[in-house]
Amino acid sequence: MRFAAWPFLILLLLLPILHRWWLKRSRPARVLFPLPIPASVASLRPTKFLLALKYLGWALFVVSLARPQSSYRQTERTISGLDIMMVLDISASMNIEDLAERSRFEVAKDVFENFIKGRQNDRIGFVAFSGEPLSLAPPTLDYGLVMKALRDARIGVLKDGTAIGDGLALAVSRLRNSKAKSRVIILLTDGDNNVGQVDPATAGELALGYGIRVYTIAIGREGRVKMPIRQPGPFGQTITSYQWFDNALNPELLEQIAIKTAGKFYRVTDESALNSVFAEIDQLEKTEIVSKEKTRYEEQFFKPLKLGILILVIEQILSRGWWRVLP
Repeated sequence: MRFAAWPFLILLLLLPILHRWWLKRSRPARVLFPLPIPASVASLRPTKFLLALKYLGWALFVVSLARPQSSYRQTERTISGLDIMMVLDISASMNIEDLAERSRFEVAKDVFENFIKGRQNDRIGFVAFSGEPLSLAPPTLDYGLVMKALRDARIGVLKDGTAIGDGLALAVSRLRNSKAKSRVIILLTDGDNNVGQVDPATAGELALGYGIRVYTIAIGREGRVKMPIRQPGPFGQTITSYQWFDNALNPELLEQIAIKTAGKFYRVTDESALNSVFAEIDQLEKTEIVSKEKTRYEEQFFKPLKLGILILVIEQILSRGWWRVLP
């Protein structure tokens, strides 16, 4: 709210002067009350009450002269589009619990989910892979859809194995027709490519050809690790046993793909490090937003003007009728 002609508000200072002048010229008078006085104003002297109404009406006139205006801000936002495909390994080895007593899969899902919550104007899609890839969500601004796809992802629903090249190639195909200014793939895996139809290096070349940056993340420890095996037991219980598993990674391949596509490679072995990686990616891939604000003002003088006229009309009716003052 603002007053376009605010100097008129100085006239409000004249009201006390007018009141003192009225007190000097007023004479004792006899007041006739043809009708009962409302209880709410019975304790007031009619002459003072009528005078207060008159002053209030004139004060509203002054406010109207000052032209009160309400403001409306219109914001135009130009967004430099960013499309992101998240590619998550859901092979059996992601069940290994070597990240603070939690499985790699659980930790990865939590960090992916927090990353989605931190974005606002970017389209995000989701691809899961093991021995074969599966597109679970196209690049979209419907983050609820992506969240549901991420939470519903399960280990063991796809053919076993680690088809990194196929998963990356599917993500590239999802982004190749994108009109976004910047396109990014975040690929997280805990193993080496051992099945699939597309070589990971070839998939990296495809990403490079379409101008897509690839951030690769190798999660978990290499070498001999314990794989949990869960089986149903009596009375609905789950029996967990462990067997040794040789976990093989190929960090050189993942680093090569990232460097080739102007992305970055990360090697993480604990949950806090993975959180730091996604925090860094979040900073590197911020959406560019240009805002232009326009302010529009709408006249509101008619509101105090109408109210002032109404109050003065009421004052005149009371002073000439119900509370008529006679000499």
